[in-house]
Amino acid sequence: MQQNANKMDAFVHRIYLLTDFLYELIKNSFFFWLYLIKGAGIFTLYAAIDALLAVSSDVLVNERKHTFENFKRNYKNNDRRRFLSVFLFFLMLYLFIIPFLPAPKLTEETLWQVITHLVLFMEGGTFLMLFTRESFKRAFSNLEWSIPLQVYMLVKGMSWTILLLMEILLVLWFSLQNGIFLFGFAPGILGISSVWTVSKIKTRIAKNLQKVSGH
Repeated sequence: MQQNANKMDAFVHRIYLLTDFLYELIKNSFFFWLYLIKGAGIFTLYAAIDALLAVSSDVLVNERKHTFENFKRNYKNNDRRRFLSVFLFFLMLYLFIIPFLPAPKLTEETLWQVITHLVLFMEGGTFLMLFTRESFKRAFSNLEWSIPLQVYMLVKGMSWTILLLMEILLVLWFSLQNGIFLFGFAPGILGISSVWTVSKIKTRIAKNLQKVSGH
């Protein structure tokens, strides 16, 4: 009887942890959209994603903080970030629209399908760079960060990078199918997945460095 009670307690505890985790995802998603809307998505995209990643990092290590205050503290916008936000907004909008356009008259259908698939992967790659930059900067704070260095890190953790890219494409696909998922869960899932993946890449790089130093 005691063993059954312990199993039930463990089951209830797992349900509680899952519910609490989903609640954090929803909160993070809500505040991401709130801060994104502040600039109509055009001027605040970059800063909102950085804040989302910072808050997601706290959730991942079970540091439960007041989400609104945490977002407010980590939300930092300036002219450079506004410019990047405008550029990224229209780039992703352009990449998003292309797959839905009919094939041009002078382009074969097969070639157009190849182009649209390449565009989808470019969009996924843009999301990948955008959703890992801040996490990498935090994980390797002793390095002077740059895009080539970020690409190098992603290549070093190729298996984790591919997994994250698949997750991003899957989240984008589900977001197109369901508006509730898009607004209620998508940003939170992307934030947690990105931070978790970067932590795995950091662990792999650290192990490789230990092997090299050991020799």
